[in-house]
Amino acid sequence: MNKTIPILLWILVFIFGGITFYYLKTKRDVGGSGITLVTNETGVQHQQIPWKHFQHVPPFEMTNQDGEQFDSADLSGRPYVVSFFFAECPTICRDLNKQIQSLRERVDDPELSFVSISVDPKNDTPEVLNRYAADFDADVKDWVFLNGEPYKIKEVGEQSFHVAIDLDNLATHTESIMIVDRWGRFRDRFKWDDPYDMKRFLAVAKDLLAEQEPPLNESFESRNLMAAAIPSDLSSIKWIRDFRLTTQDDQPFFSRDLTGEVWIGNFFFSTCPSICKEQNEYLAGLQKRLAEHPAQIVSITTDADTDTTSVLRDYGRTVGADFDSWTFLTGNKTLIKRISAEFFGAHASENHHSSRLFVVDRWGQVRGDFDWQNAGDEVKMFKLIDELNSESRPAIQ
Repeated sequence: MNKTIPILLWILVFIFGGITFYYLKTKRDVGGSGITLVTNETGVQHQQIPWKHFQHVPPFEMTNQDGEQFDSADLSGRPYVVSFFFAECPTICRDLNKQIQSLRERVDDPELSFVSISVDPKNDTPEVLNRYAADFDADVKDWVFLNGEPYKIKEVGEQSFHVAIDLDNLATHTESIMIVDRWGRFRDRFKWDDPYDMKRFLAVAKDLLAEQEPPLNESFESRNLMAAAIPSDLSSIKWIRDFRLTTQDDQPFFSRDLTGEVWIGNFFFSTCPSICKEQNEYLAGLQKRLAEHPAQIVSITTDADTDTTSVLRDYGRTVGADFDSWTFLTGNKTLIKRISAEFFGAHASENHHSSRLFVVDRWGQVRGDFDWQNAGDEVKMFKLIDELNSESRPAIQ
C-alpha cells in the first residue's frame, strides 16, 4: 500500500479545515454603517459594533425582593446584567438562575450587579421573590429580583433590550441574559444554556469591569444584533431616543455618531421668509465663536418635501455654513415630527416650529435650550457647552 496517500489525505483535511475556518470567521460591512457582521467558528453570528452605536438604557424603577424601591440609576458607574424569569417556572427559569449564580461566583467582583426581572408581576410579590432569591443565596447588594407595573416590565424588555415580553404567555420570555456597561450602554446578549456563550460572557464581563473611561472610538464584537438597526416601522418605536436622517450631501446621519461630542440642534425650513434665515445667519456667526467652545451644529428641516438634499446644500452655502461642523438634515416627515416632540421636547410642523437652540451632551441627552435672540442666553449656552465637554460619564436624567 502506498503510504503517501494517507499523508496527502491529512494534508487535504487540514487545507479544507483552514478554508472552512476562514469563511466561518469572516466579516462583512453592513451597508457602510461601520457595523461588521462576524460569523465565528461555531457558526454564531455577531457584529463588530462601534461603541458609540450601542443603545443607552434609560433608568427604570421597580420593587426589589425586600419590598424596597429599586432605581437602576443607582447602578450608574457599574456594569450590570439583566435577565427575565418568573418564580413558578419549574425548570428553565431555575436553571437560568443557577447559571447566573455560577457566573456571579466565577466573576467574583462586587462591582458587577445582577438584575432579574419577573414577567409575572401578579404573583411574584416581594415575599415570593425574597424566598426565591434565598434559594440562590442572592444578596440584594449585588443581585436583585424585581417586580413592577406590567407596562414598565414590557417597556424595559421590549424597548431597552429588544426582547419579547408577553405577560399573558409567561413561557415565551427570553432565555438571553444582557449586559450593560458602566456608561449605561447595552453591550451584549448571551444564551445562558450555551457553554460557548457563557465562556464569552465571562470574558466580556471581565473587559467591562476593566474599563475606566468610555471607549469612544473603539469597536466590539457583540450578539446585540439590534445595535444601530434601522426599524422598518416607526410605530414599533414607542419613544425616539436617537435617530437617522440624511445630510445635505445625501449621506446617512445617525445621531449616535455624535457620541463624544457636544452639539446644538435647531429646526427650520428653507422657504421660511424671516425667522429661520435670521436664525441660521446667527448660527453662521455662532459657528465661528464656537471655536473656543467645541460644538457641532445640526439643523433639521421641518419641510422634507421641499428641502431635498440639494436644496439644503444650496441653503447652507447661502447662509454661510461651514459643513465641516454644521450639518443640515432631511428625511421622513413623520420621523422628523417625532424627533422634535420626543427627542427635543419641542413642537415642529411644516410651517411652524420651535425657534430655540437645543444643546445635546456627549451621550445624546438634551441638557438645555436657549433663545438665540437673547445675548445673555448665548453666554449661558457657552457655559453649559464647556461643562458638557468636561463630562467623562453620562449624567443621570
